[in-house]
Amino acid sequence: MSDNAYADYDEAAARAVAVDVDGGANRVALNETKDRPQTMPATRALRVAIVHDWLVTYAGAEKVLEQIIACFPDADVFSLVDFLDDRSFLRGKRATTSFIQKLPMARNKYRSYLPLMPLAIEQLDVSAYDLVISSSHAVAKGVLTGPDQVHISYVHSPIRYAWDLQHQYLEQSKLTSGLKSALARVILHYIRNWDIRTSNSVDHFVANSAFIARRIKKVYQRDAQVIFPPVDVEAFSLNTQKEDFYLTASRMVPYKKIDLIVEAFARMPGKRLVVIGDGPEMSKIRAKAAGNVEIMGYQPFAVLHDCMRRAKAFVFAAEEDFGISVVEAQACGTPVIAFGKGGALETVRDLSRSQPTGMFFHEQSAGAIEAAVDAFEQNTGRFSAQDCRANAQRFSAAHFRERFTEYVERAMPAVSARSWPVAAPAAALDAASQVKVLAIDQTGLLGGAELSLLEIAKNLKETMNVVLFCDGPFRIALEEAGVNVDVLDVPALHGISKDGKGLPKMRSLTGLVSLVRETCRRARNADIIYANTQRAMVVGAMAGLFARKPVVWHLRDIVSAEHFGGAQRAIIKWASKLGVDHVIANSDASAREFIALTHADAKRVDVVFNGISEAPFAALEGVSNAELRARFNLPLDAFLIGAYSRLASWKGQHVLLEAIAANPDMHAVLVGAALFGEDEYEAQLHAYVNEQGIAGRVHFLGFQRDIAACMKAVDVVAHTSITPEPFGRVIVEGMLAKRPVVASRAGGVVEIVDDGVNGMLCEPGDAQALAKTLAELQTNVQLRARLVENGYATARRKFGTRNYVQSVERVLAGVAGKRGKRK
Repeated sequence: MSDNAYADYDEAAARAVAVDVDGGANRVALNETKDRPQTMPATRALRVAIVHDWLVTYAGAEKVLEQIIACFPDADVFSLVDFLDDRSFLRGKRATTSFIQKLPMARNKYRSYLPLMPLAIEQLDVSAYDLVISSSHAVAKGVLTGPDQVHISYVHSPIRYAWDLQHQYLEQSKLTSGLKSALARVILHYIRNWDIRTSNSVDHFVANSAFIARRIKKVYQRDAQVIFPPVDVEAFSLNTQKEDFYLTASRMVPYKKIDLIVEAFARMPGKRLVVIGDGPEMSKIRAKAAGNVEIMGYQPFAVLHDCMRRAKAFVFAAEEDFGISVVEAQACGTPVIAFGKGGALETVRDLSRSQPTGMFFHEQSAGAIEAAVDAFEQNTGRFSAQDCRANAQRFSAAHFRERFTEYVERAMPAVSARSWPVAAPAAALDAASQVKVLAIDQTGLLGGAELSLLEIAKNLKETMNVVLFCDGPFRIALEEAGVNVDVLDVPALHGISKDGKGLPKMRSLTGLVSLVRETCRRARNADIIYANTQRAMVVGAMAGLFARKPVVWHLRDIVSAEHFGGAQRAIIKWASKLGVDHVIANSDASAREFIALTHADAKRVDVVFNGISEAPFAALEGVSNAELRARFNLPLDAFLIGAYSRLASWKGQHVLLEAIAANPDMHAVLVGAALFGEDEYEAQLHAYVNEQGIAGRVHFLGFQRDIAACMKAVDVVAHTSITPEPFGRVIVEGMLAKRPVVASRAGGVVEIVDDGVNGMLCEPGDAQALAKTLAELQTNVQLRARLVENGYATARRKFGTRNYVQSVERVLAGVAGKRGKRK
């Protein structure tokens, strides 16, 4: 599989509409604001307003809004109306609404006030904001902004029913003739004129597909950057074993053309079709269904997901702006048979491309669908479930956030884009600096979680005391940084493992009581308890209850059955429910599993990416590669692949060794030790090396303090975890070391690596794919250079320490402040 194929496709699509962010056309568009002031007073953070058309449900446009808010959590939200019952995706925010909110029957008939919407959106006052982001499929882009404000409009579509779909809209609404038809045409004419006029007040347009970018160009005569909308790819799991049926799923409305799909399968009695969905066309569709068509009606997500995973192919006949269900099907490894127009052309790779994920038919008719299904059956061997999944990953929420934030940064170049999501008012940061924090961690060893806490403690050492539950190099590192640290060593707890095999017995419970008592005593002089690890959270939750102190847990694990035993997960669930006030997750993957396990309110969870200091890597810029290799006794001329983590089966060092065995010109460098009773695994690695005769090409360096030097000594950094990683610190470190990174496509990793752009992704545990990717990197110097350049930029922009520390500070101050107000 060519790992560059998908990136090449993105670039080609962007060139087709002259919206490549690195291209000349887009640079001209971004330079339109060159005369606008680009800096704000240093005493305050950037002020951001987000304007959405209306808030009445949670659909595709609202999923985009959710991710824009995730990029700018301190932004204020504006909307024509806000009748939401479930506000979790808005993080509890209340929108400032227009006068339509108070008009009669607005909750159910808000669309009837379409003629008033242009006036209403203009009455929303956003004059106090530096950056205005409109999420628009109707009138949101028409909000009034001034010459010193930047207005970026994410357009789901220009008003469809006023432009190219006007005649379809009038026909479906039975307004083709008569007085009502004339009135509707006059109103739509007025809206078109208003829509064109207000497009001039938008500084930068962003489209959800090249199809919509062409619409924007046609209607407004403006170029637009394509940033695909977010799809919750991780909610859909890959299945390579397909069953003998086809699937379509959609709301049953005329433009979805479900009736044509059903009619086509009525002509193919030997092929089974499953239909999921409901809507006004249900009776018409049922009437056309033959015996081989099963119409299931509306189904919950679990049923839809199951059918998508098992289906031979997903059939899609609508002309959509994007088409989220098409991507969701591919996320399950299911190829797509789609109408070849609109957004499907950008989300499906047909047989003319490498790694195809589906086929197109080019006419909305039953005959065309029938022919496409027959052609698909003749080519089923050309479709791979893994290719479908890899294609879907291009549309993940993490990918959207990175692309959108990057674009906003280009629009306001004098401002650090990654500081906006976590920027806090000066008063909030002042409050954070006064909060007395008791930080607790279960180990004295230096793992990823401890290195991340060390960064926090360095910056909060005036107000933070750290308590460790066992001694080790972490204590030394804290002391060297000037942090107050105590050790409460309880050997009886050291044998408790994640898998639940080491459940606490009487001796362990006695030790636990001692830990809680001592932690409680130290918490009396603190404002908040900050637990950095899972066992520390359990102790902290109990200590917080007794000491009447709020508890924040920094979640750095994916609390799934793959990582934790049943008993451990039960303890996590109930300890966090009873004794934890707030959770900081180190990735969306970690947050998602925690919420699924505990059913916690999403407002209790903040995602804060780990911050990793660039300083150790920058300090080595003048040191030659030969000098670094000599320092660790590594061969000077070999192509070295480095892996950096403790030696543990789930970390997958054995996968790298298998890949090295298949590439005789490569060497592996394993940095890390067996920390938590994993000596047997280390012995297995040594045995494998000897059995394969590759001992001369595998270098075990053990635990190393100077990770930056170790990474800069190799040619490629490999991350080989075989189960989902909660974050992937090693990946960011590899990017800062200016080395190309190859990583496992799972968990928090996909929130860091954009495959083929800033790193390479392989399926977890697939040694053959890893070997192939490493071989490509060894021979392709240009690819390595591109990955290094983009990876370094990603690491600095997304994972800087300043924003990481400020984000944690803000949460601690906020939780401590809320508890203080309740006292």
